[in-house]
Amino acid sequence: MTLPARPSPARRGPRAGVAALVMALPTAAAVLTACGGGHGALVVGVREGRPGLAERSPSGGYEGFEIEVAGYVARRLGYRDDQVSYVPAPASPPADLTMGVPVPRDGADPVAGPYLVSGQDILAPAGDLSVRGLRDLTRKRVCTAAPGPLVDRFGAAWRRAFLITSTVEDCARMLVSRQVGAVTGDAAVLAGLAAASPGAFRTLSRPFTREGQGIAVTGDDLRRRVEDALRAMFDDGSWRRAVIRHLGPLAGKYPSPPALRPHAGPRAAP
Repeated sequence: MTLPARPSPARRGPRAGVAALVMALPTAAAVLTACGGGHGALVVGVREGRPGLAERSPSGGYEGFEIEVAGYVARRLGYRDDQVSYVPAPASPPADLTMGVPVPRDGADPVAGPYLVSGQDILAPAGDLSVRGLRDLTRKRVCTAAPGPLVDRFGAAWRRAFLITSTVEDCARMLVSRQVGAVTGDAAVLAGLAAASPGAFRTLSRPFTREGQGIAVTGDDLRRRVEDALRAMFDDGSWRRAVIRHLGPLAGKYPSPPALRPHAGPRAAP
């Protein structure tokens, strides 16, 4: 199995801070005006290079589960597909909506969602049954593009034992060539890799972390409208079909959509 070569994006941390992404968005008034009636264009920021979620298509655009979610939301906000453009996040000039932002536990930041709850999982060669859990990683050469969760689990001393690359796709190529014995990464991304290469990989499908992914916006009014769009996608079956289409191996793990996070009111001024 040969994975196509892809240009590597500039190295960014695997978890961009919610506050930094939100601050990069336009003012609430500007976004509400732009999203009010389908006039102008809607710019959506995506974290690219994540197979199954958001990656470059052969035509040069974007494809994946998050792109379907963003497109559905945009249509509910009054935009045609040809009025929506996708840019790498964080974007400059800033995007109107930003996908793949961790949903804060306190619900105070303007992030709508989650539209997916995922976590860190393990990818191994399809025929290798020696990797059954986290403990088995201590006997393997492990590749990751997101060392943070592994360091949290195993301790900083283990960082030297992990091969750290810029993208999980680089890790997958090393897995194919047997340079490494296992890959860790976001469960949805690993599922996307496995779905794109049937018979080459298997995921353990037992994430050892848990995190909701949402859409960063500005202002509570826009957040409510985006969440209304997500509810509609959940209710009419579009969300489930998108999961099956893009995250095949994980479809059984997501029989129903996640519950939208309740939000706190605006933070009081210090």
